[in-house]
Amino acid sequence: MKKFEPYVYVLIPVKDRAQYLFHTLRTCEIQTYNNLRVIVSDDGSSDNTRQVVEAAHSRDSRISYVSPGSNVGMKRNFEFALDHAVQGYVMFLGGDDGLMPGAIERLVQRIDETQVDLITWNPPIYTYPGANSIFGKIKLTRRTQGRYVDSREYLLRQAKVLNYIADEETPMIYVKGAVSVNLISRVRRRSPSGEFYQSPTPDGYSGIVLAGEVTRFWFEDNPITIYGVSPSSQGMAYLSKDEAAKRQSEDFFNKASDKKMANELASQPYSPLISLMTADYLLTASKLQNWPGHFEGIDYTDLLSKSLDELANGLYSTDRIAREIRILINIAKQHGLSDYINKLIDSKWKYIERSDFDGDGANLNAVFIGCNDTFIKNILDAAYFVQSTALLRNKLKVKEIINGIVSSLRYKISARKRLCRMNKYVSELK
Repeated sequence: MKKFEPYVYVLIPVKDRAQYLFHTLRTCEIQTYNNLRVIVSDDGSSDNTRQVVEAAHSRDSRISYVSPGSNVGMKRNFEFALDHAVQGYVMFLGGDDGLMPGAIERLVQRIDETQVDLITWNPPIYTYPGANSIFGKIKLTRRTQGRYVDSREYLLRQAKVLNYIADEETPMIYVKGAVSVNLISRVRRRSPSGEFYQSPTPDGYSGIVLAGEVTRFWFEDNPITIYGVSPSSQGMAYLSKDEAAKRQSEDFFNKASDKKMANELASQPYSPLISLMTADYLLTASKLQNWPGHFEGIDYTDLLSKSLDELANGLYSTDRIAREIRILINIAKQHGLSDYINKLIDSKWKYIERSDFDGDGANLNAVFIGCNDTFIKNILDAAYFVQSTALLRNKLKVKEIINGIVSSLRYKISARKRLCRMNKYVSELK
């Protein structure tokens, strides 16, 4: 019987991230899977991105460089990269993310075992120094069991909680999922434009639209990737108070201006609020021809309330809040909820000033490890550290600890017996 060895495409759309991309490609070079293809799609970078990729190609022919042109924007760059995945399975990384050691071999094995077209996982996070962290930090999430996920239940949950990014089961193929090329083609055939991406932000939309294409998908408990956060990340640019970061995010808004949110969201410009993005993904996917996904209607009072809560949590700088408030007011007006949102803003909304968290810490779902005074300086270092931590954590399970104690006791008992036998042998020689 022929061994299951499909092509796996790792697509990396980038722009001006050469210093981080170098380490991202190193996490790809250490993969042992032969049918891996790593394609870097460069949106006209002004740094030495091309040279970094070509140097990686000289070391590993599985890595290649392509470009859609200059300044085509995130959505077009993702679509162009996706054009190069012609068979097998596909996943995306950002220019500061990485693959875990041995990841692609494990991914292919799990796909073969589960026979799914869509698989997801919950990646650890490495924050580079200078991105909400002085020295860098690692976030290790609580491990849960691998399982099949019912797509209908997932979509119903998203329409209610409106938080795709906090749901570990979200099967988006940006950093935390992989999908068959056949499933990508099916979504493209439903679109009037023939394009897969119908949203300015390609990450979360992929999870929603692909979940609707299958009855179930697999959640893998052993992460395939590690998510990187660098000062150049788009999300960081919008949250940052730095003037250069503000210009970066404004450039993104300008390029995304031709793609508005759904009509039900008053055809407003793109908003980085998670609740609004989740609603837009659901509404946009539902308009695809014969899309089989299903969810209940969105509660717009709840949507407005959740959006204001996001704005109040202290992540967004005060000089950027006005833009999002205007978007919410226009959405409220379309649904006859102007009085409702005005009351929320006047009486319930209070801005909470937050400072960046650094160093070690923990909550119910994750452990945070500060990287000061450690060897961890980039995404590859972080990937190896997480891998080692996972091996240690497996050894520290209660069952394994008990087995270890029993083995140690057996060893000591047997050693005692050998010592007794040796003492007897020596005494007989005397």
